[in-house]
Amino acid sequence: MSANLSAPKIDDLAQLQALPQRDQIDAVSAGLSAHLARELARLLQVTMDDLAGLLRLNPRTLQRRLETGVLELSESERLWALSRLFYRAAEVLESEAAAVHWFKNPVPALGWATPLAYARTVVGLRELENILGRIEHGVYS
Repeated sequence: MSANLSAPKIDDLAQLQALPQRDQIDAVSAGLSAHLARELARLLQVTMDDLAGLLRLNPRTLQRRLETGVLELSESERLWALSRLFYRAAEVLESEAAAVHWFKNPVPALGWATPLAYARTVVGLRELENILGRIEHGVYS
């Protein structure tokens, strides 16, 4: 797949999340910059090996992506989804620190699993979005 020449240059994850949907689609389709993976690991306060697992990559493959500078489509989609969930959690929980705490600690609604454990699958990401929606509306989760 060739890169879309009209894809916007993305400097950080907040900029990516603030783009109009069409521009987000173009950016993800073109392949996100691999440096955004480092930023997400920093935001989530996880190791690069942990992030590789969240992106469904082995650590060496993630290292190669960092060296080449661009993520492939499926990796870009995962990075976008994880960063979107992080910023959603920060919004609902009212700070990035609270979002990190939420991601790393057991949640009753998940059978005492951590949100990071659930974030490894698309189904898990959807459930985490649902839980954040319930928290936002004052439903115990």
